[in-house]
Amino acid sequence: MAISFYSEPLFYPGPLNALRLYLAAENFNLEEQGRAVGELILFAWAVHIVDWGLGRGAFSWAFGIRPREITGLFGVVCAPFLHSVRFKNGQPDNSHIISNTVFFVILGLFIAVQGLRLFYVVSVISALFSGLGTWLFGREGSPHIGASGVIYGYIGFLLVYGLVSRNILAMALGIVTFLLYGRYIIGILPTRPDISWEGHLFGFIGGVFAAYLVSYIRVF
Repeated sequence: MAISFYSEPLFYPGPLNALRLYLAAENFNLEEQGRAVGELILFAWAVHIVDWGLGRGAFSWAFGIRPREITGLFGVVCAPFLHSVRFKNGQPDNSHIISNTVFFVILGLFIAVQGLRLFYVVSVISALFSGLGTWLFGREGSPHIGASGVIYGYIGFLLVYGLVSRNILAMALGIVTFLLYGRYIIGILPTRPDISWEGHLFGFIGGVFAAYLVSYIRVF
C-alpha cells in the first residue's frame, strides 16, 4: 500500500490563516481595482485641500508622525494622507502631493492588477512598517508626513514579489518597476535633511516583508 506524505508549514497560526483566506477570495475586476486606487488619491487630495485651504497645515502639524510621542502615533494612520505645501514668492507649491499622486497611481495599479485584496494588504503593511519605524527611529523636531513611505513599500514589494512568487505577471511588473523607479531606491538613505528617509526605508522594508509573507501564504 502506498503512503503519501505532505508537508505542513511550521508556523501557520490563526492570523496567517485568516490572511490566506482573505487573499483566496481575490477580486480581479479591473474597474474596481482602478476605482480603489483612485478613491484613495481623491481622499488624500480632499484632506490636502481642507488642510491647507482652511487650516493652513494644521492637520499636518497635529496628525503627522511625531517620533516617540504618544500623540504622534496618530500619524501612523494619518500621515500617508497628509502632505506639505511650500510657498514660493507667495504662491503655494503643491509638488509634494502631486509627485506622490503620480507614483501612487502607477505603482498602486501595478499591485492592484495582481489582486485588489493584495493591494490592500501591501498598502496596510507598508503603512504600518513606515509609520511605526519612523515613530520609533525617526528624527524629532517636526512631524513626518506624506504617502512616500507607502510608495516605497510598493517599490520594495514589486521588486521582490515576482522573484519569490515566480509569477510571470509579477516578474514583468517588477522589471518595469526597476526600470522606471530603480534609481529612487537611494531615497532610503539620508541624502537630504528635509526628506523623511526613515519613512522611505521602513516602508521599503515593509514592502519586501509583504512580498515574502504573501508568497509564503499562497504556497500553502
